[in-house]
Amino acid sequence: MKIGYLGPKATFSHEAATEYCKKDAEIEKQLVEFKTIQETIIALAEDKIEEAVVPIENSLQGCVTDAIDTLIQNEDIEVQVVSEILLEIKQNLMANVKCDLKDIEVVYSHPQAIAQCSAFIEKYLKNATVVPVESTAGAAKKVSIENSKKIACIGNIACLKEYNLHLIKESIQDNNANKTRFWILGKIQKENSNKKKMSMIFSVKDRPGALYNVLEIFNKYNLNLTKIESRPAKTVLGEYIFWIDVSLDNDKNENVAIKEIKDKGIYVRILGKY
Repeated sequence: MKIGYLGPKATFSHEAATEYCKKDAEIEKQLVEFKTIQETIIALAEDKIEEAVVPIENSLQGCVTDAIDTLIQNEDIEVQVVSEILLEIKQNLMANVKCDLKDIEVVYSHPQAIAQCSAFIEKYLKNATVVPVESTAGAAKKVSIENSKKIACIGNIACLKEYNLHLIKESIQDNNANKTRFWILGKIQKENSNKKKMSMIFSVKDRPGALYNVLEIFNKYNLNLTKIESRPAKTVLGEYIFWIDVSLDNDKNENVAIKEIKDKGIYVRILGKY
């Protein structure tokens, strides 16, 4: 089984994919790296891989927009959430040579990692230029091959060994409770009678009470919403797609609720039950 992830090796996505593979050692798995989250999801839709591991939400910075927007904006992509994994995230400052913080002039990392370390950067690296790149491991790889003593990267501790770097400062994230939730995407829903969560998206007309009328249905059937977030519909200003997570129980009330919402002519798409 081929499983895609945001590469190169030593990204947090690679770590999450590795952890996921350990859960079912009986099936032989091959990890396949991609340059972007969107590329990873598209590869799954085109049957180049069987599953994809993508970051979807961070406890400090919220939703990973590349992942959710790719799913929202591509209705024809027939993929679904089949599982999820929660990974503790510790960000580290690394360089290709030992150096002092005051000597660093450029720092590379993924935008999420940069945001997760904003307080540290402001305090200790405020004179450095911070450059966003496609992945934390990509930043580490770039630093490892550049012949400069004044550049550094922020990323997974696994990058130290993978790219032969030096640790400048360990665990620099703004909050030690930093965690990222990863979705396992597939095309075939896994058999599981103990599904605890449903993720879905919907859109409503821009008029008073429209959102309330949908949320009231979930309340009517005693369904607990654990997340609600709006994303731009990317049509006209003011139109949004809502992403929600719903806790599931054994009475299947979610099916009745979804039917009632659809009966009102509201666009609904189930991203997965897992």
